[in-house]
Amino acid sequence: MARSLTELAAKVESLRHAANERDQRRNNVHDVRSGKIESVMPGAMPDAWPRPIVANLIDTSARDVAEVMGAMPSINCSAGTGTTDKAKKFSSKKTKVANSYIQDSGLQAGRQIVAADYYNTYATVLYIIEPDFERKRPYIKVENPMGTYIERDMFGRVKSFSKVWNEEAIHLVAKFPQLLALLSKNDNSRTPGGGSGWAQRKIELVKYCDEDTIVIYMPNHGNQAVSYMPNPLGKVYVSVGERPGFDNESRGAFDDAIWVQLAKARMALLGLEATEKTVRAPLAVPRDVQKMTFGDDAIIRTDSPEKIRRVGVDVPSAAFQEGAMLEQELRVGTRTPEARSGNMDASVITGRGVQALMGGFNTVVSTGQTVLAEALRTAIELCFEMDEKLWPKEKKTVRGTVQGTPFEETYTPGKDIDGDYTVDVTYGFAAGQDPARAIVGLLQLRGDQLISRDFFQRQLPMNIYVVAMQQQIDNEQMVDAIKQGMMGYAQAIPQMALQGQDPVAALKRLADLIKLREKGESIQDAVLKVFTPDEKAAAAAQNPLEAMMGGGAPSGPEGAAGGQPGAVPGASQTPQGMDLQSLLSGLSSSGEATMSSKTQRQAAI
Repeated sequence: MARSLTELAAKVESLRHAANERDQRRNNVHDVRSGKIESVMPGAMPDAWPRPIVANLIDTSARDVAEVMGAMPSINCSAGTGTTDKAKKFSSKKTKVANSYIQDSGLQAGRQIVAADYYNTYATVLYIIEPDFERKRPYIKVENPMGTYIERDMFGRVKSFSKVWNEEAIHLVAKFPQLLALLSKNDNSRTPGGGSGWAQRKIELVKYCDEDTIVIYMPNHGNQAVSYMPNPLGKVYVSVGERPGFDNESRGAFDDAIWVQLAKARMALLGLEATEKTVRAPLAVPRDVQKMTFGDDAIIRTDSPEKIRRVGVDVPSAAFQEGAMLEQELRVGTRTPEARSGNMDASVITGRGVQALMGGFNTVVSTGQTVLAEALRTAIELCFEMDEKLWPKEKKTVRGTVQGTPFEETYTPGKDIDGDYTVDVTYGFAAGQDPARAIVGLLQLRGDQLISRDFFQRQLPMNIYVVAMQQQIDNEQMVDAIKQGMMGYAQAIPQMALQGQDPVAALKRLADLIKLREKGESIQDAVLKVFTPDEKAAAAAQNPLEAMMGGGAPSGPEGAAGGQPGAVPGASQTPQGMDLQSLLSGLSSSGEATMSSKTQRQAAI
């Protein structure tokens, strides 16, 4: 193990050396966003002002973009043959499981915004899939890219993952008690509070993971292993998304803009210093002044009061022009339009102009959401794979909410995942654009039948559970069809009365239907109860001879002897005919009105 650990340590050290310039850029951006300008540019801040006096546009822009970009995408699982009921049921259960991974990992509670912030600031987003053995399910962790090193193979797949960080010795010993003797050895220093000095020391740790090994060691303590184990899954469960660039370097959105921010902060401090010197400048008085008084309402006696003035420091107009230029350059560098901060005259610009100003911002959001969606898709696929490998026969119950609708689902990974790890993660047809324009574009494509209804629903700029939504739409359409049938049934009552039929039975059914609805019955259940025939009446209708020997005609909700629906008791049971009358009106060639009437009468023989 010692030899292999030495080789791994050398490998990680070479990765760190190759990424030294990238790590320096990330540290600079981190310090500028945190307001630690002195660490980036020593001597830039005077002792009286240890912090900048201008707004940190780097930090505000990063937060603004992350809050827009960090919206959760739509997550759906669809089988290859999604037209059968079995395939739809399979994909529906997988979709609920995938959404439970997201919700249980806290991505919807703000972690996705943090991932979007990491992507913009450090040009990398990392999803680490770790097994939660207590709850027996995978967990998606958003990892800070600071101090991380990714090794890929020739196809771009993650070959190894390394993470370097510092941790206080006291916290490290609490996790790994076997390190107490090593860390406290030959260290008798004391803190000002009387505690042991070694406990507050920062210990550098390295975690390395590849398809064979998972190890944590201390490089500054002879590569002492803290934890070492073979990789039981034989795969690196890390999903990486990187910001597109023109070279092999990983460059964040603010790597170059931080220097403009520093210049802007420096110019603001120089302007403040000039103002302060002007206020505190000495007085220049004429020669006839023999006595000087100072303080509020002081009196200076002179024959030339117009010559009394302060020796001011004239700030050149170019300084103000330079400040405005730096402000503009900073917005260009961060790709943040003034419309985002509301610093514009809305009375002299149209909505189309505002949209044009926001074009660059929308492009940033759209590109970032595309990268985040792909990284999250890979992370969910890894969750499916880990769930099936570690707990194949474990029966689990997941709960969550999709589009405001709570769900509860029971599944067994080995049966309900069954080697199918595919998932569809999308931010919609027009990611980065406003929802109104995206929906209009989808409606136009749908109207010309260029896309299907299923594709339309999956591309909507909102989180929709497509399978459940389509089921709800189908149910609503069926209920509407039942209502339309009842309306037609009610409209046929006058025609029944004109033909001599008894409308009482139909009216009674409609009245019963209204009463059931008032009691809270669903429309489908109420219709079934009202239109289900009575069992005795149905049996009598099937055996009329038995009904006659029983001393009467069949009775039931259809009323009428002989079981004719709507028949009047005691009336003749001769089949009635049907009359058809048509009226036509028009104008002749000479302009005179014409009308014709035609009557057809049919009677049974």
